[in-house]
Amino acid sequence: MSSEQQTAATIAGALWSARARDWAELQEPQHRPKYDDAIQRIGIGLGHAVLDLGCGAGTFCRLAAGDGARVTGIDAAPALVAIARERVSDGRFDVGDIQSLPYEDRVFDRVTAFNSLQFVPEPSTALAEIRRVTKPGARVYILVWGRQEHTELVAVMKALHPLAPRRPQGSPGAFALSAAGLLEDLVTRSGLTPEEAGYLELPYEYPDHATMVRAQCSSAPAVLAARTSGEARVRDAITSSLLPYRTEAGGYRIQTEYRYLTATA
Repeated sequence: MSSEQQTAATIAGALWSARARDWAELQEPQHRPKYDDAIQRIGIGLGHAVLDLGCGAGTFCRLAAGDGARVTGIDAAPALVAIARERVSDGRFDVGDIQSLPYEDRVFDRVTAFNSLQFVPEPSTALAEIRRVTKPGARVYILVWGRQEHTELVAVMKALHPLAPRRPQGSPGAFALSAAGLLEDLVTRSGLTPEEAGYLELPYEYPDHATMVRAQCSSAPAVLAARTSGEARVRDAITSSLLPYRTEAGGYRIQTEYRYLTATA
């Protein structure tokens, strides 16, 4: 792993660690439908050795372990990894970069990557690592953001953009792998065989304004924007951008879309 890649992972890990408890309690549970989809589509069950790339606070690993899998997770955020270790005491969780996995060759039956692959500087390197650590015939589930026009959370992304430092030209972004065919091409060139691809709709729902703001402020982009422009401006930007998605009851419902791909090793 290059020093540039290592630095990027360390910076991202620090940002995601800043409000790890809020993320673990309020945001990560919103992703349950995509975790259930992965378990069903690639058949995670009893005795499977499962690796989750970008494991966060371990919500998916806890579900997989509940189905009898032996789980391993890796994430760049030390605070999120610490929570994952609390949640799944018999799992293995490592702080690290998914472009340089600390695992032996051909040891995993299933590998998942939920909304992590598009944020690394070299996704082809991460895919090559997936290919290296999977057993022949192992199954892989990759999930990235879907189409922007079907993702209402883009409103927050646009609102935070002017409050954060400008990203270096060519650096990855949320929709870096969302274009049709791009992920399939990268997966094929890595030596994996694409199988099924499609879209998942997933609403983010919050019971009230305070919960919504606390949840949205826990993401790395929001933390970075707050450090650059101040927390008050970030809270105001988030509130204004999501006003159209407030419900009559005072909560929020924000529709998002993800694109999944399954593959075999």
